[in-house]
Amino acid sequence: MFELKALFYTILKYLNFIFVGALLLSYLSIYVSPEKIWFLAFFGLAYPFLLIVNFLYIFFWAYKKRRLFILSILAILLGWNYIGTYIQIPVKRDKQESEVSEQKFKILSYNVRLFDLYEWNEKENTQGEIFDFINSGNFDIICFQEFFTKNTGGLTKQKIQEKLSDKFHEHVDYTIENKNYNYGIATYSRYPIVNRGVINFNNSSNSSIYTDVLINKDTVRIFNNHLQSIRFNKNNYSFITNSKALKEDEKLREIKDISFRLRDAFIKRASQANILAKHIKSSPYPVIVCGDFNDVPVSYTYRTMRKNLNDSFIEAGKGIGTTYTGKFPSFRIDFIFHSRDIRCTEFDIPDIRLSDHYPVTSSFILER
Repeated sequence: MFELKALFYTILKYLNFIFVGALLLSYLSIYVSPEKIWFLAFFGLAYPFLLIVNFLYIFFWAYKKRRLFILSILAILLGWNYIGTYIQIPVKRDKQESEVSEQKFKILSYNVRLFDLYEWNEKENTQGEIFDFINSGNFDIICFQEFFTKNTGGLTKQKIQEKLSDKFHEHVDYTIENKNYNYGIATYSRYPIVNRGVINFNNSSNSSIYTDVLINKDTVRIFNNHLQSIRFNKNNYSFITNSKALKEDEKLREIKDISFRLRDAFIKRASQANILAKHIKSSPYPVIVCGDFNDVPVSYTYRTMRKNLNDSFIEAGKGIGTTYTGKFPSFRIDFIFHSRDIRCTEFDIPDIRLSDHYPVTSSFILER
């Protein structure tokens, strides 16, 4: 009996070493491009799980009065700042008088999943509810990802303008166009648009646009981004939701397929993030960088895109940051970053389930 107990603790100890090592590798993943070492990105993706396991080890070893709990404590402390990118403790912030000034503006970033074209949401009027939400939010700038319009009938660009409660200036770029429909990305602004630009990515239907808007007398550059999607197929989603129904060889095949899809997406997003970082750095104006990054906070993509910018969730968010509602484990993959001479006063992820993403909103004040 004593030997079995000793063996059990030995196994737990070595597993603890493995999970500590994996957590440390997740920290390293943000510095190493997946273009060079792609497998490190998997550790970044698994960060929340690795963090929880190490917390459990702390409680277990402390309860057993063994000093091994110090190992996981040190590992967590080394990456303490990463916790704040996933969860924010609500803090009462005193509203300053300047927050109601004319310089305050509100932005929405929303992956609308083709405005529920194929009725994935199983609701009668998802499209109408999306626009009801938008109109009720009194947003000054709206950034759409997975933007979809038809050329005739249905949801055309003209129909979208009609559905919006106020007149908006628009910047629309399509990566897929044909005689029936168009797919891409779009930014709508109550403020005048003084310049437009497109950032295309090689071998991808994902893209980014930047839109210079004139807010009173100041120009702000809005980067609206939709980075490389993973593109899971129906079999992948079936495995994620109900792997028990598959045979062992089918499970192995799906695991390999999912892993390769993730790997390819990691690599493409790294390249896209590098391209975007150069554009952001060269902007002559303060910037807001938002959209569906398809990557988590502990990632090379996040670190590269956020460089020298503030994360609105960290500035003014609260609770657990979750923006993806699909079948893959729920993470924060939609972001709103901003220059340091723009102050974020509010951040919210409304519980609106009309897409496979939640909308993300922020309010800002220009402090120049």
